[in-house]
Amino acid sequence: MRRRGQPISLVSSARGYAPILADFYGCRVPWVRGGMTSDTRTLDHWPVIQHGGQALVTGYSVLKSSGEGGDGFAVPTTPSPVQSPVQLTRRSVGVRASLLAGVGLAACGAGDDLPGVPRIGTSPGKVIYATWGEVGPRESEHWSLLNFEKNYTDLRIDIITALDQASYVNRLEALISSGTDPDVMRVPGRIAHNIYARGAALRLDGLVKRDGFRPDHLAPPYDVGTFKRNWYGFPRSRTASWVVFHNRAWFGRIGIADPLPTWTWDDFLGVARRLTGTAPDGGGWGTAIEPMASFPLPWFWGVGGDDIDRDGAKPQLDTPMVREALGWIMSLRETHRVAPPAGVVRDIGDFAAGRVAMWFGNADDEMTLRRIGAPDFGISPQPKGRVAQIGGYQPDVIAIGARAANPDDGWELLQFLVDPDTQRLEFEQGLWLPQSKSITDAASYRTPVAAPHDRRAAIPGVLLRVRTPNLSPVTGAMRRAVGEALTPFWDGRASLESVIPQAMAVATQVMAKGE
Repeated sequence: MRRRGQPISLVSSARGYAPILADFYGCRVPWVRGGMTSDTRTLDHWPVIQHGGQALVTGYSVLKSSGEGGDGFAVPTTPSPVQSPVQLTRRSVGVRASLLAGVGLAACGAGDDLPGVPRIGTSPGKVIYATWGEVGPRESEHWSLLNFEKNYTDLRIDIITALDQASYVNRLEALISSGTDPDVMRVPGRIAHNIYARGAALRLDGLVKRDGFRPDHLAPPYDVGTFKRNWYGFPRSRTASWVVFHNRAWFGRIGIADPLPTWTWDDFLGVARRLTGTAPDGGGWGTAIEPMASFPLPWFWGVGGDDIDRDGAKPQLDTPMVREALGWIMSLRETHRVAPPAGVVRDIGDFAAGRVAMWFGNADDEMTLRRIGAPDFGISPQPKGRVAQIGGYQPDVIAIGARAANPDDGWELLQFLVDPDTQRLEFEQGLWLPQSKSITDAASYRTPVAAPHDRRAAIPGVLLRVRTPNLSPVTGAMRRAVGEALTPFWDGRASLESVIPQAMAVATQVMAKGE
């Protein structure tokens, strides 16, 4: 096992496209990050374990892009080995991946040793890690897990994964309810405080103090990772601010400069008006309200409103400020006609395809735009409202299950996954933006030559104040219920005044129920 304080040794793929796990049974099944069909994304012969009464694929199996398995979990192909399977040890997996990253399939059959790999620790063990996401991002995350195994040669990681967050949360709840908590689990920020309050996550303060862990390489504010002044999780994924993406090629064609950091709602509307209908085909929209509707809180804050009070106890959806913000967002579609009708756009892919010129989203969506080949783009901070300019920040976290079978090994993995070197590798692999100041303070990171050209808006607190939503154990459930109550308004089937009482009613009901 790697000693605490020993430098971490990392491997990475050549620009993310090198073959990394040739089948260890005769090089028959390559796993390649680009251009492969779903059939070749799943490796044969991976062992299957029982966890909480559920069959789970272990080791580095990869989700089929078709989502085979019903709930989005990875499923093994039927084993049909051409020879007796070789036992995959923790060292051989990490080491072979390291070798193959540099020389590709030609390395198949090479020795399974690598100079400098730590040899401390001989007893076998494993860490169960739960995460979610589509195939591409999960393949990138596997590089981090391979590197952990390379540094902790006595440990192996078994992965529980789902294609989408909703399926993942359902399965995570089932595991927690059955007492089979993962050792390390990614937790969506919206439900983190509920997990903490129920005692489903291990309090980390003792481990932090024991090992002298410092949160210097984590992005503040730490609200999502703390509860009642104690640490329960560390930010991991979507640790950047919410921003406005803009199509720089489209802007340049119309003669519009990149927005200033101090721009306002009126500036945003003015730019959207100039852009609407100016796509090369004569169409196109200045913006879209769908992402604003999915996370309207920064727009509430801009006019002095909020969806719930500071203590996370009393809904405030019927205030004039919230009505003002919701009405302004809808006016982009209904009054100013700078956003498409309901149902026309779906996600940031519409921005990448040139159908929408500005898109509100988490700055981590830069990684998605890279993967799908978006045109040149830039990012700008949350526009200033009538009262304030406050950016949104709500990262996901990683935590240790309260009833984890291997909490000490889980703690090692948790620290490894937020280490600056791991953050750097994941950024290079196109997984997530980093949060460590040792990376984000660098000029090469803040002002890259390529898109987005200026990342300062993505770094919490650099251009403007950012904050997390007011949190309590029930705010996640409350916001989900409120979102459903507001859907008829966003779809154009109901007026704002008719949905506000319903939104208040469901919010009050959820808060009173306390779950």
